[in-house]
Amino acid sequence: MKRLVFSFLAACGGGSSDSPPVDVPTIDAAIDAVDAPAGGFAICTGACTTTTLTATFAATRGLDKAYYGVTMSPLSLHVEAYKNAPAGCPTQSSPNPDYTLILGRVPVPTDATASTSPGNILDFKGDLLGGPLGSQATAVTITPTAAANVMAAGGFVALDAMLTFANGSVSGHLYATHCASMDAAN
Repeated sequence: MKRLVFSFLAACGGGSSDSPPVDVPTIDAAIDAVDAPAGGFAICTGACTTTTLTATFAATRGLDKAYYGVTMSPLSLHVEAYKNAPAGCPTQSSPNPDYTLILGRVPVPTDATASTSPGNILDFKGDLLGGPLGSQATAVTITPTAAANVMAAGGFVALDAMLTFANGSVSGHLYATHCASMDAAN
């Protein structure tokens, strides 16, 4: 990642001899802080490596798979959890799962500090929310339990989540792996 950032800065004029030097050590330190959380925060075993979210609305459904992408500006994560999702990272042409929970602009976790995010649930099957539509959360609390190599292939985040909606709730734990297909510039 450091080489990519340096190459990007050089291509944008930050590395030419006519411009002031780029503060690469500061950029490198910021990337290192995201990719190497402190202490045992990078350890996730057993139940930590599963997604067990419960969506309770007109019906109760379990969401059991999650993925995330990195949004570069502002630096955050786009996390999605699913029920009956196709195998592998989602793409534009992937079939819709039965249900999708979306957490947009999740702060990149480096410790267990709780945060919030916009949250939505989509009901593609039509039996959770009473029709094939979505609902926006009125309150969201996300507590990271583990994370490692968040910005890289093979990275993961583990989060405990509690979302309140006007007509229901979603709560539980999710373990999401990084999917480059979900990365975005902004």
